[in-house]
Amino acid sequence: MGITVLLGVLCAISWGLPDVPLARATRAIGIVPTVIGSIAIGLAVTSPILLFTDGLPTITGRGALLVLGMGVLTLLGYLTGFSAFQRGKVTIVAPIIACEGAVAAVFSILLGESVDRVVLLILPIAVVGVVLAAMGADEDGGSSGVLRAIIAAVVWGGILLMAAPVADEVGVIWGFVLVRLVALALALPIGIFLGCATKGRLEWRNVAMWGIGDSCASLLYVAAANRGPVAVAGVLAAQFATVGVVAAMIFLGERLRPRQWVGIVLVIAAVKIGRAHV
Repeated sequence: MGITVLLGVLCAISWGLPDVPLARATRAIGIVPTVIGSIAIGLAVTSPILLFTDGLPTITGRGALLVLGMGVLTLLGYLTGFSAFQRGKVTIVAPIIACEGAVAAVFSILLGESVDRVVLLILPIAVVGVVLAAMGADEDGGSSGVLRAIIAAVVWGGILLMAAPVADEVGVIWGFVLVRLVALALALPIGIFLGCATKGRLEWRNVAMWGIGDSCASLLYVAAANRGPVAVAGVLAAQFATVGVVAAMIFLGERLRPRQWVGIVLVIAAVKIGRAHV
């Protein structure tokens, strides 16, 4: 249990703390170069872990389609999520995107899977929290950031739903690497067409901090969940929203209205409880 707690906390820090560099990078150089740079750097840092796997995976036709589909969704998730950080406050965007787990639960219900009653009860709480957090965003000029964060949460909910089938087909580590390679391969032509593929070098520190943090957090979560209990790993990892909020207040000087604070607290609480029962 102790190692699970440690890994879960490190995961939350690795996902939450780099939210500030991510926001800075997207606002300085744009979304696409930040996506390309962060995925490339993240892969360069974490790919050596493949040396500890049992060789190349056997990829079936179904596995290839799943990896491709998840790669497309991952790129879309990054584009919409980074766009939200570019347009909105980190203190609002991070908790909304953290609702991805609740979205995945909704998708599971629609697919006919059974879901814990507690999850069903906290879904309305999460919705109310998002609405309250978004109130006032128009006055701050961040309404588009809220909308994009909601879209990103929906996309990442779909990605979470696909994670298990992909892992079953090609393994957790290979799935992680292959999906990001697909996302990078799709993002590069877009960056080349827009003439900004290498623009990430202008903000390489911020891009690197997010890319490394994101990749390490994904692997830390896998390690934490593998050690178990999964509920403990999930709850702790979900605290990246809390870490992101605190970091944005300290480093970006972001402030929220009282009703927005109520909404953020509701969202984080719902995410925390939901993760414990998914």
